[in-house]
Amino acid sequence: MNNIITQFFRRQSKRQGCIVVIGDDVHHLSQAGIEQSKQKQLHVYQVLHDAKHTSIQIECQRSALTTVYLNLVNPVALKSLMQHIRQQAHHIELCIFQPSFKGLDEEVIFSTQQVELQWQNTGLSAVSISQIIIKHMLAQRQGTFIFLGLQDTALSNADLLAQSMFASIRALSQSLAREFHPKGIHVAYCMLEKWDSQNQPLMKSIDHLCWHIHTQPNSTWSQEVSIGRL
Repeated sequence: MNNIITQFFRRQSKRQGCIVVIGDDVHHLSQAGIEQSKQKQLHVYQVLHDAKHTSIQIECQRSALTTVYLNLVNPVALKSLMQHIRQQAHHIELCIFQPSFKGLDEEVIFSTQQVELQWQNTGLSAVSISQIIIKHMLAQRQGTFIFLGLQDTALSNADLLAQSMFASIRALSQSLAREFHPKGIHVAYCMLEKWDSQNQPLMKSIDHLCWHIHTQPNSTWSQEVSIGRL
């Protein structure tokens, strides 16, 4: 029995921490975090949403970055992602979830099908992803999960769909924070004035803010923060 326990802790000690950035437009955000993650010896997983995939697809795997494509609302694909991370001897220290911002700035009339698709890419995927990631973090009793969202001032009064989507994610974040804070899991909601993946200063600011949240002492954990326009 003692040998089994010793082997278990040896395997745990050899595991490398990693950062998981999830969304459908997170290439530049992932790149912004690579240099900082190298200093901390953390691997970066860039997980991109693609509804066409029925299983995970490992597109690129380098020493510092792994790119994965999968359908974020497919629970089987999410379980396969977690299995892959464990097989690589990684444990998730920080997860950043970027919901789909596509079409939110456009004044269009959504069809029922478009509304359902938008809900899947935001609210439903937020629930599925947070459940499986936090379950992984609970095994080590530590970790940070950050939701990215848009501030109310960034949404038009007519965009009721976007308002309801982000209100739901914010409520989910608050609920998870209350439940899992005592268990060592830091959950926070980061409000942005806009999402522009081509804006490198903005991507770096988001990365720095997320890292600041992740490194906060337990006694000063933030549950909601905001970042202005750059």
